[in-house]
Amino acid sequence: MTLKKKIAIGFSIVFSILFGIAMLIIYYASVDFRNDQFRQRLVDKLDYISHYIANTPSFDRESYKIYFQDIEDGLFYEDVIILDKNKKLIFSTVKDKTITWDQRIINRLENEKRIFYKQDQYEILGKYYLINKQAYYLLVKAQDYSGNEKLDHLAIVLTILFLLSALLIWFFSYNLILHLLSPLDRLKKDITQINASKLTNPVNYTGNTDEIAVLTQAFNTMLKRLSNAFESQKEFNSSASHELRTPLARMSFQLENLRHQHQLDKDISHVLENISKETQHLSEVTNSLMMLSKFDSATLQTTYQEERIDEIIFIAYEKVVKIFPDLQLDFSIKGVDDPTLSLFCSAQLIEIAFVNLFKNAALYSFHPEVTVVIHESSDQLKVVVSSHGAPLSTNDQKRIFEAFSRGENASEITGSGLGLRIVKRIVDSHQASVEYKADTTHSAHTFVLTFLKSADEDRPPYPLSDR
Repeated sequence: MTLKKKIAIGFSIVFSILFGIAMLIIYYASVDFRNDQFRQRLVDKLDYISHYIANTPSFDRESYKIYFQDIEDGLFYEDVIILDKNKKLIFSTVKDKTITWDQRIINRLENEKRIFYKQDQYEILGKYYLINKQAYYLLVKAQDYSGNEKLDHLAIVLTILFLLSALLIWFFSYNLILHLLSPLDRLKKDITQINASKLTNPVNYTGNTDEIAVLTQAFNTMLKRLSNAFESQKEFNSSASHELRTPLARMSFQLENLRHQHQLDKDISHVLENISKETQHLSEVTNSLMMLSKFDSATLQTTYQEERIDEIIFIAYEKVVKIFPDLQLDFSIKGVDDPTLSLFCSAQLIEIAFVNLFKNAALYSFHPEVTVVIHESSDQLKVVVSSHGAPLSTNDQKRIFEAFSRGENASEITGSGLGLRIVKRIVDSHQASVEYKADTTHSAHTFVLTFLKSADEDRPPYPLSDR
């Protein structure tokens, strides 16, 4: 989950909770207000009844009706019960029903004087009065139909308001966060475009004092330090490799001249041959280090163009066969009927990759033979290079593409441990992949190189090589 979504969701949840609490406070405050208001109306009703009793010594339903006909109390389904000091019923407005009351409430009225309680949908108020020196117990029961209806309506309105507000705040908060963090997106985009050739290009930000500006300044400072360290390392590798190549070439040349002198003893000739091999090994290590230092520059991609992968493979084989004349190549093409074998790449680099793979096969195979199979499909080229040799341990298989990594089967063979690392770097620079597979049953070593083909499907296919 992105930071924008986390902030937007967190803000929306907090707002929804606070807004929901506010809605609940409003609702329950309205409930309390309705309860207090309705209780007061019940109290007023009993006070009117007490005045009626005081002014009407002998009261009945007709006189009660006449007395209250001009009084608007807003009570629905109202029932009134009047008990005398002996708690006997002396008046009731209840019709066609059995008159009942809770005797415990009447007993409590002697001490508490006024009691309010609810029974089903009714609200009941009981009150003790002393009228004309006579004790009376008055009970009134009614429904607040209008007040409850208003509360139900308020609950619906508050619920709809909460849902709409939550949806709106979720929408606007996400867009607001998206707008506020848009400089962070631009910073992310600028950072992802930085590569080894753009370390000297600082990230630009128009803000001055906000946190993103501070982050940008810190990143540019780090970028400058990385650039200085990278340039120093690259300059050292290039200078050291260049300075080593010249004396190594001279040593090689002089050793070759010494070896071809007829007066040399056989033992001395053997020693010179070993020294020549070691010198050649040092030269290869130097060339490999220089090659690795170049891969940190994106300018290599400017040399890419459409090339024939089969032609590159044959050129690489011709170079290797001069060093290892016994190496045999078994080449085949599979896949589409009219293969183009076209690849957008640097021919020089791909050639180096196959030279290293072929040298690897020549050095470590039981028999100097390498098999190359090209599988072409509509969207990719897959080149499978395989040979047969001593199996590698599980640990060696995991480290096969690491620099200066050499397997147990290479202990008696001179090498730098950089060949397959260079293959990996070349393939990665082409946004391709290389995978090593081991078949311990048949002692097979297989390297699978997968390249994405060019998007240009309208160009005519190249004719197959005659080689």
